Amino acid sequence: MLDVNKLIASVEECLGWPYVSPGTNDARGIDCSGLFVKAFRDQGASIYHGSNTIYRKYCSEKGKLTSVSQLQPGMAVFKWNANTPEKFNDGLGDFQHIGLVVSVNPLRIIHASSAVGCVTTDTKLGKWAYWGWLKDVAKGTVIPTEPDDDHGGDEEPMTETQYATVIADSGSTVNMRTKAKTSAALVERVPIGARVELLGTVGSWTKVKFGSRIGYMMTKFLTAEETLEPDEDLSIEERVKRLERRVAQLEAKDGAVG
Repeated sequence: MLDVNKLIASVEECLGWPYVSPGTNDARGIDCSGLFVKAFRDQGASIYHGSNTIYRKYCSEKGKLTSVSQLQPGMAVFKWNANTPEKFNDGLGDFQHIGLVVSVNPLRIIHASSAVGCVTTDTKLGKWAYWGWLKDVAKGTVIPTEPDDDHGGDEEPMTETQYATVIADSGSTVNMRTKAKTSAALVERVPIGARVELLGTVGSWTKVKFGSRIGYMMTKFLTAEETLEPDEDLSIEERVKRLERRVAQLEAKDGAVG
């Protein structure tokens, strides 16, 4: 039997991964049922790739979803329409999308969304219409994870216009989210080397503006650009040093992984 806490952790790990169908079930791309394939694989197990088959054959308990009170962490949930896919011919309808309940209070459903373009989180029941308990997942106590918002206090605005360059040791983009937490919905995948305006800080996160979009990025993925004000009382030597540091920043941007 699969451990429900490990199942949830495996799915949490995928937040922000791009939606691709059919994907490779890893950080290169994943779809809704691929999220479950990946999570089962992480525990040495397997499950069929397809939300309709998962509902029909891989749920030990299942039913219509009308209230959040029916849910438990570790449950699968499904979006549905009345048109049964031809290959099933059982009149049950189309269980067209699947997600995993990782928390009930507050509600968090993680799923790979084609509409959003990545693995994201729903915080309302919305169109989730059916629930199912996967037969290979052991029911048990879910250990709450530590909050990941890293706020450490109120948001502090910038006192002057500042900019930063997006950096990372690997990959080609860094996630910008709606809130200062890794479980928040994705606003944009910002390319490494891009320039963003800094709007404020909140704990280990920075509020940024990229183009016309505003969101939060982890501060560790930003390197602030130094600016020279015309009225700064600096020696020529100090100005040269600052310019050299700025050139080094630009060179690092050009050589970033992408």
